[in-house]
Amino acid sequence: MELLFSRILAALFLGLIVMVSAVCFGSITTAEASEKEYANGLPLSDMEVKITSCGKTAVFRLYDTDAAKKFYSQLPFEKKLENFRDAQWMFYPPEKLPVKKHEAYHDGKKGELSYYEPWGDAFMLYEDFYAGDEMHRLGIGIKGIQNIVMMSDNARIEKYDENMQEEKSAMTITIKSNGNEIKFELNDSQAAKDLYKQLPLSIKVENYSSNEKIFYPPEKLNTSNTPLAKNVKPGTLAYYAPWADVVMFYGSFGSASGLYELGHAVSGADQIKKLSGSMTIEK
Repeated sequence: MELLFSRILAALFLGLIVMVSAVCFGSITTAEASEKEYANGLPLSDMEVKITSCGKTAVFRLYDTDAAKKFYSQLPFEKKLENFRDAQWMFYPPEKLPVKKHEAYHDGKKGELSYYEPWGDAFMLYEDFYAGDEMHRLGIGIKGIQNIVMMSDNARIEKYDENMQEEKSAMTITIKSNGNEIKFELNDSQAAKDLYKQLPLSIKVENYSSNEKIFYPPEKLNTSNTPLAKNVKPGTLAYYAPWADVVMFYGSFGSASGLYELGHAVSGADQIKKLSGSMTIEK
């Protein structure tokens, strides 16, 4: 009986030592562990990443892993997106990421940001992806998951902080001519930003075909990260790169090689057809 009691006391004493050591040497306490958020068995961090391509944006919350921290430390950068098996957009971070074998997984889910160590590429899943290959989770999608499938070409990968109001209000421009006024909301593409930077403008508007008005901005627009204009509707604002002209559609149009979408009219679309002579364009 005395022997059993001694063993119980020894076990209690050992437990006390472990608890004290955890406090003194910085181990995670039970309270701290309960406050930590987890997903897929991994702890989540406060690091968030925004990826923008073709005017579309997705935001990911990163895990609290060495690979995710290394990925975050390399931001911002721009990379070309490559499609893989009609399920993911992949790109290559400037430097490879340190991974741990026990964190590897196989079956990816739509909306995840992950890393494939053998190739050194990161990828965004826009479809579930089942494979036997070794993958490592970097983050989970928290905004714009539905936008991933619409991305292509180049992408900008950068840190995201909602508290710093990084999500800026939409760019809007107003075009006036002969008492007519049209307001356009621009998308988040590079070409739209280039046009916005050149404002205000006083410029000549010209007729073209039977469904559009055009004008030539002083400087050409960079079409990287700019979506192609498809199934154009009245009120669409576009840029025709081969001629370097901005197009305001007042009639429907299919698509054309080199025609990029800049935005759409939010008011006055019915007045585009009436524009003539000189017009002003302001923010």
